Amino acid sequence: MKTTSRTALLLSLWLLAGTLLAHGQSIEELNGRIQKAEKEIAKNEKLLKELSASKKSNQTEVKLLQVKIDNRQKVVSSLDKQMGLISKQIESKNGDIKSLRTQLATLEEEYAEMTRVAYKNHLLGTPLHFIFSSEDISTATRRVALLSRYNKALRTRGEEMKQMSQTIENEVTNLSTQQAELDKTKGEHQAALKSLGKEKTELSEAGKRLAANEKKISKELKKRREEKKKAQQTLQKIIDEETRKAKRKMTDEERRAITALNGRFDQNKGKMLMPVNGGVIIERFGKHKHPTQKHITVVNKGVNIAASKGSDVFAVFEGEVARVMFISGLNHCVMLRHGDYFTIYSNLASVTVKAGDHVATNGKIGALSSGDNPDDYQLHFELWFHTVNQDPELWFAD
Repeated sequence: MKTTSRTALLLSLWLLAGTLLAHGQSIEELNGRIQKAEKEIAKNEKLLKELSASKKSNQTEVKLLQVKIDNRQKVVSSLDKQMGLISKQIESKNGDIKSLRTQLATLEEEYAEMTRVAYKNHLLGTPLHFIFSSEDISTATRRVALLSRYNKALRTRGEEMKQMSQTIENEVTNLSTQQAELDKTKGEHQAALKSLGKEKTELSEAGKRLAANEKKISKELKKRREEKKKAQQTLQKIIDEETRKAKRKMTDEERRAITALNGRFDQNKGKMLMPVNGGVIIERFGKHKHPTQKHITVVNKGVNIAASKGSDVFAVFEGEVARVMFISGLNHCVMLRHGDYFTIYSNLASVTVKAGDHVATNGKIGALSSGDNPDDYQLHFELWFHTVNQDPELWFAD
């Protein structure tokens, strides 16, 4: 007859649902990370397979393997976190089932006691005799009301026990599902660890092949660094010039058009497609250690994207071709103006646009090398707002 037990039951079920929902969201988020990493791994494997046909040791192979290992470690880490979450859910579920069974036992005891009291007081068994044995009409009326209340209370308690039993049955079923999910995740975790070990061995072997030509490679890298340093300085001057041009006196209509274009460009942050299909970022934006020469520090104004031999290069957003140029160290370059934003596509082997052309989003602007050197199959991409360079990776869609 106590209302506290029902209140406690409802509260515990509400808290349980909230806990499961929160955990479910966390697992969903981890699944998203796993899917993203596995998508990158698939692109890595495709490019590595193409590079292996060249039979040459190259920097790009090592960089791709390192990126692949990074993504594999993300998979392993996410699966590890998933196992922890599911294990906690199972532990919590076991505790909830135990609590529910305790509450059911209490309900059953209360029901049995109510039944004993009812029989003892002639409320059950011979109810008509109980009513007609009343001394007067008033007593008979009270006995009828008492019988009604007891019958209602017994039905209510019986319904509560039925609902509680069904809840326990559902929770046991859910527990079995979660245990199966945990077993599946453990299997995926073991498979990912096995793949990670294999990939680390592949990286070690690729590193040894490069080490055999370390002197030659170091000399080439030093030459390329000097070329790229000068090329970046030249590019910076060009950016400054283009920004100054943009600051010329404009009509209200021109300014409104640029403002509108800026707004459309801004809205695409985190949504832009990569400028090359199936590309993998092998050198990130900013200051960091060189991927293969640990004693060298790289300052990257953009990102380097490895792709298939001879891949087409596309505009990430609509814009006007501000310049087409050849810069030693960056090869053919195309600069697109998008209002107050600029995107630069470097290391092109060929260009299909000219200054003044309007290019649509995903419009082709050139292609990468089709030569024999795998290290040339990568695009250097930069994104600028006025004279401030941005991290392009923040603008790309997942």
